[in-house]
Amino acid sequence: MNDQAYAEAVKKTLLDCIDELDSAKTLFLRNPKVDFTRDRKFSFRKLIHVMLMIDGGSLQSELLKYFDFNDNTPTKSAYCQQRAKVLPDAIQFLFSSFTEKLEKLDLLQLFYGHRILAIDGSDVNIPYNPLDTETFHKNGDNRGYNQLHLNAFYDALNGIYADCVLEPDRKCHERAAFITMVDRYHSAIPTIFLADRGYESYQVFGHLIRSGQKFLIRLKDPGSNGILSTYDFPDGEFDNLNLETILTHSQTKEVLANRDKYTTIPDASKCDFFEPDNPFFPLSLRILCIEVSDGVFEYLATNLDRDEFPPDVIKELYHLRWGEETSFRELKYTIDLLHFHAKKRESVEQEAWARLIVYNFCEAITRHIAVSKQGSPKRKHDQKINFATAACICKAFLKRNDGEINPCRLIARFLIPIRPGRSAPRKIKPQSAKTFLYRAA
Repeated sequence: MNDQAYAEAVKKTLLDCIDELDSAKTLFLRNPKVDFTRDRKFSFRKLIHVMLMIDGGSLQSELLKYFDFNDNTPTKSAYCQQRAKVLPDAIQFLFSSFTEKLEKLDLLQLFYGHRILAIDGSDVNIPYNPLDTETFHKNGDNRGYNQLHLNAFYDALNGIYADCVLEPDRKCHERAAFITMVDRYHSAIPTIFLADRGYESYQVFGHLIRSGQKFLIRLKDPGSNGILSTYDFPDGEFDNLNLETILTHSQTKEVLANRDKYTTIPDASKCDFFEPDNPFFPLSLRILCIEVSDGVFEYLATNLDRDEFPPDVIKELYHLRWGEETSFRELKYTIDLLHFHAKKRESVEQEAWARLIVYNFCEAITRHIAVSKQGSPKRKHDQKINFATAACICKAFLKRNDGEINPCRLIARFLIPIRPGRSAPRKIKPQSAKTFLYRAA
């Protein structure tokens, strides 16, 4: 399938998913017997389409742009009233439906025959609302702020989000969200889950092994309070050690007398991998240490086979996880996840799911476009696609039906240089949600 045909197929897939959602809209309305029964400017299908297309400007200006400054442009009040009739589950269902069909639209890129799903989380600042105690954080003498926590499965080789869990930040639990997404993930393609050290826990390891999943998870250093703190490991790189233990809730004499053989899990920990009549679960982890840069070592736990995945392959595999960090940046700043047009959390979650759909739509089209890796003689560096410009083109392509936009040819014109070997210290600077007053300017 050539680039243009694929872009058209992606667009048709998303529009078909919207049509399917429209046909089952009564399942996602607050009052299905009344809502969207009259002929209005905002039909259910039109509302969903607008929700995907709006950017970070003021709501009324976004509506004017969408309706091409027509005299019959609906007011922002009309939009908010119609949106309030729709449950957040509607946009989440659209995300799941579109992502599932998108994965079947073309062959997925694989790593040694495996799909690579990275798990990570990111805080998303939402409009200020001190009454929402589950998302509100006090900030000293300042007025405070509100946050949601985004937990996401990211397909590291194909650049799309496969699943997501949105939680109020004060009640977020990343490891529980990881397990939730693992349980609802079903694919015939062998999959490897990648995770950072924040997901290290016996609960996660036991659940993944019991579920028959393959994983590669970074561990906290032996000098910290992580799993490795009770073990002795050699200095430098190694890949010849296994961590063998038996997990249990029991406190029998045998368990207490053989601390080197058993690991006691507190009763408060929700471990679902124990059999009802057997409070013991044998755990075997392959532990290896790799050097990621001069003098910098990382410890990893996995159940991947040593012969099939030697240390050099493990290094390459773990490096793929960093693509999710870049995707969060694009999702927030290019796809406008920091710009919301509501204060109610349900409406904010609607917009967050819509941003994830738009990201997958833009990324699917952009990744399929072939860009020569060889730089022009007049250029110093090789080139890559400018995703910010590509996202703008893809959204215009989704909106228009006149066939005048060739997104692939247009995207391939706007390239930026690849400068390998660049590095800079990570600057941690909070980015607040854009307030309504700011958008009114």
